[in-house]
Amino acid sequence: MQPSRVKSRPSPPTRSAGRRTGPQTTALPWAVKAGLALVVVAFGLMVLLNAPGVVGGLFGGIGHAIGGVVDKLSQTAAPSPTDVVLPPAPALTVPTQPYTNQPKLDLTGTLPNSIAGQPGYTIRIYRKVGTAAPANVAEIPVGNSPTFTVPAVALAAGSDAFTATLVSAAGESPPSVAVTYIFDRSKPKIVIASPAKNAVINGDTVTITGRTQAGSAISARNEANGVTAVATADNSGAFIVIVALAGGLNGVSVTATDPAGNTNSVVISVQRGTGKLTITLTASAYRFTSARINPITMSMLVLDLNGAPLAGATVTFSLSIPGNGIPPITNTLTTDANGMAVFKTTIPITVAGKGEIAALVETTAYGQLTAQVPLTFN
Repeated sequence: MQPSRVKSRPSPPTRSAGRRTGPQTTALPWAVKAGLALVVVAFGLMVLLNAPGVVGGLFGGIGHAIGGVVDKLSQTAAPSPTDVVLPPAPALTVPTQPYTNQPKLDLTGTLPNSIAGQPGYTIRIYRKVGTAAPANVAEIPVGNSPTFTVPAVALAAGSDAFTATLVSAAGESPPSVAVTYIFDRSKPKIVIASPAKNAVINGDTVTITGRTQAGSAISARNEANGVTAVATADNSGAFIVIVALAGGLNGVSVTATDPAGNTNSVVISVQRGTGKLTITLTASAYRFTSARINPITMSMLVLDLNGAPLAGATVTFSLSIPGNGIPPITNTLTTDANGMAVFKTTIPITVAGKGEIAALVETTAYGQLTAQVPLTFN
């Protein structure tokens, strides 16, 4: 068995009380320090003398910096930019009727009062047709009045949108609000829906219906009696005009004048017939027993001059029965779409004798007629 070895550690150095141990430095004398300083300064001077470029650059940089400061201090400040004030836009007069069949027109408008009479201003007119870019079509100098007229401005077929600007030394103003004219030289087409050619009209008037350009003025003149009636086509172009008829054949000239002033005419011929308003009065019974209450139905059929049912006629029925002190039984009705008016009532107990149903028919177009039927009471 091997005996164990114990490693010994060296003991740390001990210090004597009040004294430092270790290496000691010795301070340089003042004379030595001064000499070393002189050597460093001399060495620096030799480096500077042997490097003139560095020295020149150093002094040049200093001079440049100083010169820049001086320049900035002595420099006059540049004026700040000012906003350019453009002239205000003029205004064009909006037309009351944009349609025209004239190839040229006078444009009118107004200027701001501050611009009127000022020299150096020009009014410039632009025209835009369809999808094309606006084109300069006219220029006039500003006059003394705030109102202006640009004469004889040319139009292109179709829609022409005009704007105006003011031009001065400061530049051109924004454009005005556009005004639009429509150059149209086409005649309006006229289509007559009724009556048919050479139709027989049993009445004092004929109602003409048709279609043309929207907003057109319609004039219908009957050459047979010299009577003229007028109307206006609606937004869809439809029109209705009623013309008085003379006896026999009537030739009616229908003329349409469109908003641009273009006109077109067609002639229709109608024959005034000899038909008359027809009324037929009937009752559910004509003989009654006077000693009892009797129901009764009275009917009126109204046909116009052409034999067709007339709706809207006013019919006044009056039922007279025998007996003292019994007043007539009356009622006023209007004919329906079938030309019929029907009155139902009851006849009270009365005495034997004669009675009557009377009817008055009134119409706006054909005047009035009357009819009577007798009744018998046993």
